[in-house]
Amino acid sequence: MFCQNCGTYLEDGVKFCPSCGTPVAVPAAVKETVAAQEPVQPVEEPAAQPVYEQPAQPVYQQPVYRQPEAPVYQEPVVKSNPAAEALSTPILIFGILGIAFACIPYINFMGIIFSAIANGKVKAFLAEGGVLAGKAKVGSTLAKVGMILGIIFTIIFAIVIIGLIIAAFSNSGYRNW
Repeated sequence: MFCQNCGTYLEDGVKFCPSCGTPVAVPAAVKETVAAQEPVQPVEEPAAQPVYEQPAQPVYQQPVYRQPEAPVYQEPVVKSNPAAEALSTPILIFGILGIAFACIPYINFMGIIFSAIANGKVKAFLAEGGVLAGKAKVGSTLAKVGMILGIIFTIIFAIVIIGLIIAAFSNSGYRNW
């Protein structure tokens, strides 16, 4: 049955509309049917004991902490150029020779020469498209160090030689030159 005022569906036996509160008019046919039925004796049921439920406890879940993935470090991938790779070994050799000869007295100028050759090969290596890594980088560094040491030791050697020559002339009696 529906409420005549608002149209809300009404359950049987309701006296007022739950939506608008209008009294529900029971049709005459229903009144006669209800009056014709024998009254039903209420059955006494035992009083139900109230059921006390435990309040729902929130379930605490331990948060899951995940370790961030560590970045993987690796050597950069360098595309090898065979023509450039052929120059990496001579760069290393001349760099080693530059340092070795730069530290030897009387021929330390050879260290400068070998270091200059190594630096020239580094320029050719880079012109071929090579990337300074590995043997080429070590040889380039040795060539630079050999060049610096060769120049320093040559200057020191030249100062010592000039000092010795001046000392020799001053002791030999050639004071009037």
